[in-house]
Amino acid sequence: MKLIHEGKVKKVFQDTQSKNQVVIEFTDDVTAGNGKKKGTISGKGVLSCDLSEFFLKYLAKKGIQTHFIRRLESTQMRCKKVEILPLEVVVRNVAAGSFCKRYGIKKGTKLSSPLVEFFLKEDSLHDPLITEEAAIRLELALESDMAFMKAIALSVNHYLAELFSQVNLTLVDFKLEFGKTEDGAILLADEISGDTIRVWNKKGESYDKDLFREGEGDIAKAYAFLLKKLNTTKPENVTKRDEMMYVSVMPKDGIKNPPGEVTKKALIRLGLSEASEVRMGKIFEIHLSQPITSDILKQLTLMNLKLLSNPIAEKHRVRMEM
Repeated sequence: MKLIHEGKVKKVFQDTQSKNQVVIEFTDDVTAGNGKKKGTISGKGVLSCDLSEFFLKYLAKKGIQTHFIRRLESTQMRCKKVEILPLEVVVRNVAAGSFCKRYGIKKGTKLSSPLVEFFLKEDSLHDPLITEEAAIRLELALESDMAFMKAIALSVNHYLAELFSQVNLTLVDFKLEFGKTEDGAILLADEISGDTIRVWNKKGESYDKDLFREGEGDIAKAYAFLLKKLNTTKPENVTKRDEMMYVSVMPKDGIKNPPGEVTKKALIRLGLSEASEVRMGKIFEIHLSQPITSDILKQLTLMNLKLLSNPIAEKHRVRMEM
């Protein structure tokens, strides 16, 4: 197989069966601190592949589209070929790691709700934090791509956290990567393993790569423990996350909007003399029975044209509820 990419701990080969597929191989290598600390741990590659297979299969059953196709040899899995977006998506439930250093927060502080952050994938810059607006202005991703990744990240957080809670473990935070297929669909890609998540027990003890970062334990033993615990869970008992989307429909610029004019006059009578224009439209709240996918977004675009809006006189915008 032809090697097409080699990262810090994985190799990606072009699959001989299809130009639209790749084979990802996990190695025993481990790094931390943007590659400053390196090591090799026997058996780590197999365990990372085991964990990624478990998580990606589980999430797929919950309706989240991933690049995973099937497991091959001990350290390899076949996946759909995607162009990885140059952004890392991090979801935090509990303060740890760089988040504590950045804001001076005590390690272990529980956040009031899950926080989604984006980081630029650029080793030479040490993967800096980047705002959604900056990522869009730099044309790293479309506004709709950012919203989509954020929505999926929160769904992943729900399903992973609920699963870990079954075995009395806490999902502290995790990193995701996404990729686009040739036809433009966005899929959850890369891996989900002890290298990309933080998991603690009730005492705050780690079962992830922090053991290597801090030189405090055997990560192969920790990853094996996680896998053993996960294999005792009951994924079918994890409750569905309430998924929601909003479609706003507004009259196009230049189209008369009588309801807006009436509202404007009423506002002025009530004392809001600064009101120069009011445009009145509609909002549709759509509840979904599964996580958002690229296919659902395409279907919704068709529904907007056929049912929700008048494409001649109205414009629509889809917003994903976070």
